[in-house]
Amino acid sequence: MRTLLVILTFNLLSFKGTLGAFTTTHATNIHSAVLGASYNKYVRPSEVTNINIEFVLFSLNGLDMKNEIMTTSGWMVATWSDSRLTWTAASYGNIEYIYTKQDKIWRPELLIDNSVEGMTPLGDDELFFKIKDTGVVQWEPPSLYVTSCEIDVTYYPFDYQKCTIELISAMFTTDVLTLNKSKDTVNTEDYSENGEWILYSTSVEEKVLSENGENFSQLEFVLIFKRRPGYYLSNIIYPVILISLLANLAFLLPADSGERIGYVLTVLLALAVLLTLVGDSMPTTSKHTSILGMYISFVLLMSGLGIVFTILNLRLHLSPDQSDVPKWLQYFTHAVLLRVNCRRAKVKDKDMVKPMGDNLEIQDADEDVNSAKRPSLSPTNQSSEFPYQCSEVSAFLDFFIFSLFTIITVVVTVIFFIIIVVGDTPPV
Repeated sequence: MRTLLVILTFNLLSFKGTLGAFTTTHATNIHSAVLGASYNKYVRPSEVTNINIEFVLFSLNGLDMKNEIMTTSGWMVATWSDSRLTWTAASYGNIEYIYTKQDKIWRPELLIDNSVEGMTPLGDDELFFKIKDTGVVQWEPPSLYVTSCEIDVTYYPFDYQKCTIELISAMFTTDVLTLNKSKDTVNTEDYSENGEWILYSTSVEEKVLSENGENFSQLEFVLIFKRRPGYYLSNIIYPVILISLLANLAFLLPADSGERIGYVLTVLLALAVLLTLVGDSMPTTSKHTSILGMYISFVLLMSGLGIVFTILNLRLHLSPDQSDVPKWLQYFTHAVLLRVNCRRAKVKDKDMVKPMGDNLEIQDADEDVNSAKRPSLSPTNQSSEFPYQCSEVSAFLDFFIFSLFTIITVVVTVIFFIIIVVGDTPPV
């Protein structure tokens, strides 16, 4: 007897499950009941309709720095409640969801406010809506978002970029429709990593846009990206620093080699090419100035000054009258050049001049010569009996300029790196 009751109970449950199974008849009846002639798709569901929006980011396709354009792929998940689209699931085979095209029911007109490829509403006529028996409508229009993005290249290539996707209700004011964020951040569960940019953080902000005295609800999806600097370190920064240091080596080339001008001009042209490459990738705006561009311009200036000093120094080295050293250069030689070159002052002493036919041989003063017997290095004596020829002063100047330019280049390079690496912080 107990076994018979168990069998009967099982058959009843199976029969009940069969009654509640999906059938096309039940689904058709739901469509006829909720989407019949009485439903007007041009009438909004309620006095004030609340649209909950979630943005699902799939990938960053590109961030065009020069044109200040961000291209992303993803979709908006919009949900709202429409009391006209309700039914009792138990009466229709326990069917809780139906699907219909977007031209059959009411939907909000949503636009990407900062789009650069037209202002067409989101969605497509072939896109389905998912409707729950409680009247909750879910709409997921996918899209390729091409939006404007203000690029800040100050700390390029160790920079952060803040870009936004601005979603707005096109026709409905805040009195009848509001856009609410479903989450405080963008959904990045399906996000694919970009080779050039790291997705640093995301956020969603609710705003109100005022136009012609009317307020429209707006959602701003904020994406902050951090650049991966590896490529730029090896292809831009490293060559720039290397060339800037090589430029100073021109002053170590022998003046008689005849290669100085050609060497410095080659370095100058290489820096100009690098500056052009960096400039081509920068936006044509003056709102933000790249520190890297300023550094390359500085190195370019140093190379230009190097050409000027090289030409003037070669004129001094090849002077027809080797004893005709300008007075200011005589003072500078005794005050600075000899110390930088770690050389002792050489003097002309009448007691140490030996006749050699028609010429005179000048010898260095002995270190033990009494200071009282040593000729005074007063300006008068320096100008009348300057012991160095133009070619010698030229050699002193070469080493002095090399040392000065190297110190300046190294100090500026260190400061540049500190500023560009440590200075940038993620935008708020």
